[in-house]
Amino acid sequence: MKLENKILSIVTLSVLTQVAYAVPFAFEGRSLGMGGVATATADLATAAWANPAMLTNQLPDDDFSLLIGIGSFLRDSGDLLTDIDDFQAADDRLQTAKAANNPQEILDASTDMLTIVQGIDGKDMAADISGLAAMGIAFDSFSMAISIRGDAIGAGTVTDLSQNITEVDDVTKNILNVEGVLATEFAVSFAKAFQVADRKLSVGIKPKLVDLQAITFSESIKTVDGLDSLTDQSNKRNLGTFTTVDLGLAYDVSESFRLGLNIRNLITDEFDLGGTVLNFDTEARLGLAYHNRLVTVAVDYDLIENQPLLANPVFDDLKTQYLAVGAEFNAFDFMQLRVGARKNVASGIPEGAKDTAITAGIGFWLGFNLDIAAVYTENSVGAFLQTGFRF
Repeated sequence: MKLENKILSIVTLSVLTQVAYAVPFAFEGRSLGMGGVATATADLATAAWANPAMLTNQLPDDDFSLLIGIGSFLRDSGDLLTDIDDFQAADDRLQTAKAANNPQEILDASTDMLTIVQGIDGKDMAADISGLAAMGIAFDSFSMAISIRGDAIGAGTVTDLSQNITEVDDVTKNILNVEGVLATEFAVSFAKAFQVADRKLSVGIKPKLVDLQAITFSESIKTVDGLDSLTDQSNKRNLGTFTTVDLGLAYDVSESFRLGLNIRNLITDEFDLGGTVLNFDTEARLGLAYHNRLVTVAVDYDLIENQPLLANPVFDDLKTQYLAVGAEFNAFDFMQLRVGARKNVASGIPEGAKDTAITAGIGFWLGFNLDIAAVYTENSVGAFLQTGFRF
């Protein structure tokens, strides 16, 4: 079985067995279609993840919203999955040649394996699987939302590379290090609007309970079978539950311009994975939006670099600091067309991670909302599908 097919099996099994463990950290369908912007553009349905202060932003006749979504994202900046698959195919040739005592084929297969290993250095892959649900309610004096979301975040890279042809099939070399974190978040968000200098200032707060589990394993790329390794209960660890809080602000600078600020995880925590430490850190994002009845244009920027929710330092180059721009074009509240782009401007990341991601999405109102979004770069692909109601 090709490793790509194994990974697909892993993803499917994870979705089925982990229930709500999923969701790329700041995205849902509408914001993903707009490049990831949401801090100053979210509404009653989406504010639970983008900025709790934006719960006060809803259409005049909409006092209730229900949103359910699922999505996934895969980044393989150096085509690492193909390299591992090619390595295993060459190893099959090597073992066949050894059994047949064919010196030339042994040399050819070993040379191919060493060439693959030499090209693997510095490559990594990462995946997110997503799922979320939220219910928003607007009252006369405040708004609130109840939400659940999860993050299934995984990454892999190869270390301890073979240095010569004699050790290329040594199972103590060419070690695939895989780490995954399953995070489930339960939250209740509250927001209230005030008049400041004759302008609306909204303040939001989101207390949340986060449950964490970790999956870690290391194995030679010669023998690795991801499906067996990731479903092995001995590779899983329950890290426990902790409580933290998000804070959001939104200020209407004018009738058409709005500033937004979202600070996540004001209370931080860390978890020992036996020699490495998983940090749950604070994140901060600033957004500016222009909006009218027909169009919304916005830009979001991460004020600090965000470390990956992974403990092994070999994955430090997966850190992010996004600059995102996006637009939404509204057609009579029946259909919305969305486009956007985002770029990772964090320092010290691989060249492939710096590629600008292009996003697009479409939304329909058919008595219920249907939102579809996709993101693409040369080295990554992702999509999100969500539905919901509002009235």
